Order: sequence, then C-alpha cells, then structure tokens
Amino acid sequence: ETSFLGMKCTMRGAVAVLLLVLLAEGATAANPFEGMIANIVQLVGRGGIQKVPCPEEVRNLLHLDVTKMHALKTEMLLQMKQGLSGTEDSPMLMLPTHLSHMPSGKETGSYLALDLGGTNFRVLKVILKGKGKFEIQNSKHKVDQKLMEGSGDDLFRFFAEKVKEMVPEAVGAETPISMGFTFSFPVLQTSINVGNLVRWTKGFTCAGVEGQDVVGLLQKALKELNINVKVEALVNDTPGTMFAGAYSNPNVAAGLILGTGTNLCFPQKVSTAPKLQDRRPYTKLPSVATWRTAPYCGPSQVHIVNTEWGGFGDGRAKESLPMCVYDEELDRMSVNPGEHLYEKMIGGMFIGEL
Repeated sequence: ETSFLGMKCTMRGAVAVLLLVLLAEGATAANPFEGMIANIVQLVGRGGIQKVPCPEEVRNLLHLDVTKMHALKTEMLLQMKQGLSGTEDSPMLMLPTHLSHMPSGKETGSYLALDLGGTNFRVLKVILKGKGKFEIQNSKHKVDQKLMEGSGDDLFRFFAEKVKEMVPEAVGAETPISMGFTFSFPVLQTSINVGNLVRWTKGFTCAGVEGQDVVGLLQKALKELNINVKVEALVNDTPGTMFAGAYSNPNVAAGLILGTGTNLCFPQKVSTAPKLQDRRPYTKLPSVATWRTAPYCGPSQVHIVNTEWGGFGDGRAKESLPMCVYDEELDRMSVNPGEHLYEKMIGGMFIGEL
C-alpha cells in the first residue's frame, strides 16, 4: 500500500489513477506529463482529496447482522430441501449432474476441454499425470457484448472457431478427438453429454438456445467447420471446480464459485433426496426421466447436485433476501429482472454497479 494524494490505496490503484489522468490530458498537452500534473492539481485543489464518511442511513441499509445471517441459512436449507423433494417448486433448482464418483488423483491421459465460465471462454489441453499432478495448455478469449446478446448460432460458431485454432489437427481428422464441455449455466441434463439450457444468466440473452441441447448446438457448429471432435461429457463449472480440486486433494467436499456469478455443488445421498431416487422404468433413450434412473441414482449412491444457488430467493421467496434499494435498482436495470437475485447481490459481474 502507498499514500497517494491523501488516499491510502494499493500501488496498482495509484498507477491506475496516474494512467487515467495521463490518457485524458496526453492528447492535447505538448508535454503529456505537464498536462497530467496540471490535471491532478485541478482535480484535487490545494486541500487534496478528502475521505467522505458513509452516511448512517446507507450504512444501515447495507448492514447484515448475525440474526439475519441465521435467517438466511435457515431459508437456504429450506429451499434446498424443497428443490430435492421432487414435488415442490424451489428457486434453487438442485439439478442432477450425472456425476457420482469423485476422482482419485490416479487418473492419467491427455484430454481436450472447453470452458464457458461467463464473460470468458477457454479451450484447454490437459495432461493428467497421476498422483494429483497435471499440466494445462490453454487459450483464453473474451466473449464480447455482441456475442452475449446475439444469436445462439453466432455464439457456438465462435466456440468452434477457437477449437479449430487450438486443435488444427482435428480438422478433417479420421478419428474423433474426445472433449469435455464446461457450460456454466443452469442445464437440465438427461445424460452425461446431453443437456437443455433452462435459462440464461450472467448477462447472456442469446436467442435460440434456451430449451435446446447445448451439446447438440456445439456439435453442429463443429461439424460445419469440419472439426472432428466429440463431446463426451457436459458439466457445470461448479462440479468441474470440485473435481479439479479433488484430483489433487481427496478431502475436497464441495465446489464453490465466486466469480462472474456464484454457485455451489456438493455430494448428496440419494436415499435422502426423493428427486434423485429411481421411480420410473429405465430407458436407454435420453429423456427427462432418465436422470432418475440407474446407473446414476441408485438408492445407496451419492450424486453430485448442482444447487444453482444464484437463484436463491427468486419469485415468491424474494422476501427471504435482505435486498436494499441499490439491489432493487440493479435488478430492474438487468437483462433478466426478478431472476438470480442472490447472484446479483454478490457476483463479480454486478459488484461494480452496486
């Protein structure tokens, strides 16, 4: 930390302020640094920048005491149980993932992966070496606003083009290359590599994707570019994070995302979750029913549940969240008012606006 213009800030913050001022004045000043200094003097005056105390009414709006935290915990557990009941509606979807076994750290091999976490998209080559060791080569790309709000075809073609750049040997290959697809949005999976998007979150509104199989859309885009890659597994980034951690540490017990958005997953005993129990006849065809059946959800098994807790407090349960006027205003300005309220209160995409 350093003292800069009367403010206590990180050196990175001080440099950022200097650069912003320099950019503002550099185009017109004969000497950019003269313009920069002149602008600083004009900005802060003789007294320097003074710290403005937070008004008491604002402080009270943002205060969350222990009593409210306990109430939040109780309501969250209730909405989780409702989501696992199979008969009650809940804003916490508690989605099955078709994942029941944690990695041991002994797995080996070379793999290809796609990761859409929100505003960033990555293509990765991963080498698992066993004993919890691995190597990763990846390319990272920004998903711009135009793609986030455009058509689904454009979005998935963008993904396919980046795969082609990373794995040119897959173009026209005789043997398909296996790949895993991390898709960080609410998906109702009917098998390990089939899943329909429930709804967009994190600012995405791409048309023609909600209700559709996202793996099918990706495979279509890959085929159009003659890329011989087969998606073997579809996974949310939250269980993906948990599995990546468990590969190196067998004590990992849950996956938690605090990034562009937020989410939680954990292993759930099938015997205590009616939604996951085998109630219907087994079918080999992908359908809404198959996630209830063997081999994923035997009564003695554990199943990884994707809570989608970003939706905690949506709909009728909104009163369970300690929303203030700033949260309400941000929600009204968002692309999906009334949805994923908890995520909007703590997700990185929204903290700046708050």
